[in-house]
Amino acid sequence: MSHNSRKTSGDKNSKLPREGADIPADSRRSFLMLSGAAVVAGLVDACSSSGGITQSGSGGSSGTGGSATGGSATGGTIASGGTSGLGGTIGSGGKTGSGGAPGSGGASVTGGAPGSGGKPGSGGAPGSGGVSTNGGAPGSGGASAGGGAPGSGGKPGSGGVTATGGSGTGGSIGVDGGGGGGGTVKWPAEDTSAGVCTLGTVPTMNNAMLPDPFKLFSGKRIATKEEWTCLRAELSAALQKGVYGPKMPAPDKLTATFSGGKVSMTMTVGSASATYSFSITGGGTKAAPVPGLITCGGSSLPKLSGVAQIDMANNTFASESDLSGIVKTLFGSACAKSGALISWAWGCSRIIDALELCPDAGVDTKHLAVTGCSRNGKGALAMGAFDERVALTLMQEGGSGGSAAWRISSKEKSLGDNIQECGEITGEAKWQGSDFAGFCKSIATLPCDQHFAVALCAPRGVLLIENDIDWLGPVATYGGGIAGRAIFEGLGIKDRCGVSVAPNHSHCSFPSNQQAALTAFVNRFLMGKTTTDTSGVDTFNASSGTSKLLTFKPADWIDWTIPTLTGKLPFDPLA
Repeated sequence: MSHNSRKTSGDKNSKLPREGADIPADSRRSFLMLSGAAVVAGLVDACSSSGGITQSGSGGSSGTGGSATGGSATGGTIASGGTSGLGGTIGSGGKTGSGGAPGSGGASVTGGAPGSGGKPGSGGAPGSGGVSTNGGAPGSGGASAGGGAPGSGGKPGSGGVTATGGSGTGGSIGVDGGGGGGGTVKWPAEDTSAGVCTLGTVPTMNNAMLPDPFKLFSGKRIATKEEWTCLRAELSAALQKGVYGPKMPAPDKLTATFSGGKVSMTMTVGSASATYSFSITGGGTKAAPVPGLITCGGSSLPKLSGVAQIDMANNTFASESDLSGIVKTLFGSACAKSGALISWAWGCSRIIDALELCPDAGVDTKHLAVTGCSRNGKGALAMGAFDERVALTLMQEGGSGGSAAWRISSKEKSLGDNIQECGEITGEAKWQGSDFAGFCKSIATLPCDQHFAVALCAPRGVLLIENDIDWLGPVATYGGGIAGRAIFEGLGIKDRCGVSVAPNHSHCSFPSNQQAALTAFVNRFLMGKTTTDTSGVDTFNASSGTSKLLTFKPADWIDWTIPTLTGKLPFDPLA
């Protein structure tokens, strides 16, 4: 049993039934199981988009000689950064407390592994939009070992900005993970834009075409791979403003205990606290951890051999009917603009935090995947898009709110298709943020589209597993998929994004003709077989001559070109 903490439950969703695709349109909700809750008409109350909440925490400092008070090789306590300007522009808002200064000899702050040349502990997780102070200067010999791998839990929070971490003999630990003689951190934090990017205001838009995913808020198109970090931060900000609502920052404190195959965690924000627990099926050991699959409400994929599975009870974090749950308990009115999907993504991030703090659970946190189908597929895409610790996103039949571009769905609806689009979806459940309904009234004003969410998964792996059912919007899901894949292509990694639309079949029933693609992506991004070929996954298997996919033309929606970006990616999970 291990108990660890990080400064910085719920009932499970029922298993999706295997229903056919021939149920009448007036039964579409029971057919697709897109929501188990009653239709809601009200929107979430508005919240302030400026200021934010500042929560400071001290990470603790070590004494001379390299002993960090309370430090532990299995996690310890990590000080949390302040919460962001909730609802506002990422990059502004509160700031974190000091991460704590380790003493001579390279001892980490609480949470890291002490010892000369050892891995540095985390100085504190900044919240979304928060700006952290200096992470603490390691003492002599205290640069990271092995080229700068951070200690368990040493990740900045979503949207936060982390200042340079200070230097010591042997190299400095910088925002890109440099340290220990100039090495680089191979795996990122929840958000790698921390300490790098200053964001402006999300621009207004009136564009019937899919927005250019290579364009910064300033209007400039990026030309180098190094610029991806800040472009990614802006794509995220546009999505949070237009579609999802803001992702809340990490809690002030998170403690995690592992025992008997189960992880229990407690999260604290100010005076509010909440608990959540999850079981791990098929986990390894601390000495021999295995990859992990976090499911949003369960998985409809075939069992992944050699991969531990964690089923997240997503509605425990935020109910799709009224948004009640852990996120609202902890943040109150501050999360009023946040929809269920981004709150589920927040819950996934906390599960990853807990796994990082509990190495005894036997899950390799450098090889994590997420999945879900239908409404849970929408959630899975958000989980992978908004946390860069997810190595592979396996979104299954998410339809609108998944990879389906809102602009294309609206057009298909106007042509008479029986398709879920923004007007229907905002009345069915509170998946999207409260501001989304306003943009839906004139979809051309939406400052983003779902291809931005696909793009956010770069340079990690993403496989879009779709179905040629009109209600799911196969034209929109394929269009949104290949438009998002353009970012991967510009970065020179097109083979890391697969887009597959199978012939019409029972919803959330995985067909054999998509197995080869699934196996390849799992082998490459989870099992460490980095040379596995994942190229060429670009298919729409139209079921008949009446399939709408046969009429799809990329030029109808894409009026921008894919640049050939120069330079080197700041972070590459397969490097």
